[in-house]
Amino acid sequence: CINEELYIEMAKLLVEDGYLAAGYDQISIDDCWESKTRDATGRLRPNATRFPSGIKALGDTIHALGARFGIYSDMGTHTCGGYPGSQGHEQIDAQTFAEWGVDYLKLDGCYNNQEGYVTGYPKMGRALEGSGRNITYSCSWPAYLGTNETAKNFSEFRRAGCHLWRNWDDISNTWESIVSIIDHWGDYSEVLQESGGPNSWNDMDMLIIGNDHYGKVLPSDNARAQMAIWSVCASPLFMSNDLRTVTDEYRQILLSPEV
Repeated sequence: CINEELYIEMAKLLVEDGYLAAGYDQISIDDCWESKTRDATGRLRPNATRFPSGIKALGDTIHALGARFGIYSDMGTHTCGGYPGSQGHEQIDAQTFAEWGVDYLKLDGCYNNQEGYVTGYPKMGRALEGSGRNITYSCSWPAYLGTNETAKNFSEFRRAGCHLWRNWDDISNTWESIVSIIDHWGDYSEVLQESGGPNSWNDMDMLIIGNDHYGKVLPSDNARAQMAIWSVCASPLFMSNDLRTVTDEYRQILLSPEV
């Protein structure tokens, strides 16, 4: 599972291999970083075995390398992986993230419902704005509202303080998954073009270029297509590959100056 050594190694490679200079300026922790319980004061805490130095120390190390530091939580009672969620703890979690030096929060939507999203995502937005730290707020809210993008109230997401949001299905390491997302963007291109822009980005999900999880790697022509279309659609570009194993072929696609 994930641990602090992994993220420190990724941060070093981000700098050494030219990704930071190309604009990939952030290392983000996803689900599974937490302890299964909050501490005695109600604060989130990391898994002590896998993050023995603590989250602030990890963030400090990443910042010292020149990168931003992102973290994950959930607008539900639990995260998708079953760890404590932020529902009802928005204020203390936002303050904790600020004290840890977090620059970016992805807030997922498991273990909640549409009524809870309407109140919960704005609560976290207000808490982040009042935390004293500038934290980019990524909301998964729209992805839990179904397929029809025309039925989603993008103004509501902006009012909640969201700077970007996941719109639709999770990507997987297959060309079929990429094509389904491209088709979705094509079907709803008009509303997505109108809703997107500075501080309100539509997130197509992560790049799987050079991702070798499960023993599969996307063919290079498919990887080029994803890189091009994600860029044309102004989607945030988040790498999902292991920087220790990515080959030169895929590194060149990710670092392409033309894109």
